[in-house]
Amino acid sequence: MKIRFLHCADIHLGYLQYGHKERFNDFAAAFQAVIDKATGVYQPRRGQIVRFDEEVAGPVDFVVLAGDLFHKRSLDALTLNQAIRGLSRLREAGIPCIAVEGNHERAYYAETIGWMKFLALQGLLILLDAENSEGRLALTPWDPQRRQGAYCEPKPGIRVYGMRYYGASTGTALESYAAALAVLPKEGVEYSIFVTHAGVEGEMEEKAGGVAFRQWGGLRQQIDYVALGHFHKPFVLEHWIHNPGSPEACSMAESLWTPRGYLVVNVDTESPQGGQQLWRGNLPRRTFRQYRYKTDHARSPEALLQQLEEFLRRKARDLAVEVAASQLEILPAVVELSLTGVLPFDRRALDFAAIENLVHTIFQPLVVQVKSLLQSVEDAVVADETMTRSELERSVLSSLFGRDLRFAETSAQWTAAALALKRLALSGASTEMLLEELAGQLRLLDDLSAGSGEQM
Repeated sequence: MKIRFLHCADIHLGYLQYGHKERFNDFAAAFQAVIDKATGVYQPRRGQIVRFDEEVAGPVDFVVLAGDLFHKRSLDALTLNQAIRGLSRLREAGIPCIAVEGNHERAYYAETIGWMKFLALQGLLILLDAENSEGRLALTPWDPQRRQGAYCEPKPGIRVYGMRYYGASTGTALESYAAALAVLPKEGVEYSIFVTHAGVEGEMEEKAGGVAFRQWGGLRQQIDYVALGHFHKPFVLEHWIHNPGSPEACSMAESLWTPRGYLVVNVDTESPQGGQQLWRGNLPRRTFRQYRYKTDHARSPEALLQQLEEFLRRKARDLAVEVAASQLEILPAVVELSLTGVLPFDRRALDFAAIENLVHTIFQPLVVQVKSLLQSVEDAVVADETMTRSELERSVLSSLFGRDLRFAETSAQWTAAALALKRLALSGASTEMLLEELAGQLRLLDDLSAGSGEQM
């Protein structure tokens, strides 16, 4: 028996990323590109990025959609239309789309059905989930009349099981599912797929919803291919658990994960090589560019803008060479600029609007994100383990005064003044004595500044 299927997840239709309509459209374009791969029919779209080295993957026998077709539970008409348009193409091509419900698209508690169930009722999806019967999961076959069931058989000899998103209860649900699978008749079944919206612990440390690998083990004897969604990072574990990754980037970090977007699986149960070949697809998508600039050597806001312009123009020239060499048609990118290091002047003087305008002028991007990862001069202290306490104290104060433009030229005198005041305070001097000392130190600093001005 030979079959071919496409596995995708985390489409996130309707995501108005950065509040920009073009990013909303990008997620729809990514979904249509997945449909292109599944059907083998490429539909060019205005402004679409073209990767000349890619070939169309389809047609496939069926599509597995492992949750999060939508970005949120409440849909607008345009987002629903995007889903219907893509799923209708599959239906017209005779390709079933077998899906489970993800965490982003679950129905509200007060609602009878969610949008995924609505699409199933329209005959656009086979939405799988086990029913709870007297505290146990009931694995019933898909009923075309009720549009409900825990498993279906899109081709003779192929069985696909589905389980919706369970969140923190996923481990427990897997145990119940494994127990139900163990006693379920499987006559004539040559290849089994299990679809759910869940992650594997350790694959994305910052992402919740991961289940320990050992907890998946109960399915091992019953299932040939585990099809996951939820984690947007692609991974394959022991040639058994598969996650395709998100077709579009929901964050800057996701743009670095390639190839990702979908998996095409060729199954031949009669093959002596194990019967399964995997092709990791990589969809065309909008480019994300991330740059980091260290501000330590900019002594003024004007100097920072000048140095930053030189840095960005150099990066733009490098990018132009890269684009010319890659033979890619590229849409306006999303550009993220992160400012790092120590800011040597008052943070309030940092003109973010001017920096954003600078990035826009040089790159002509779709979206600009300027992020401040700056450390203030108050926090930027470097200690040496060989220093005595008094030496460390003097070094800290000198460093702080030296990095602030208001005190940099007379940092040694300001350091001496601060230490003198501290010694008086520790000695139990009265408030009057402290004020007198402070007034004297300020007069000395004024005289020093006046002297410096005359020399200039």
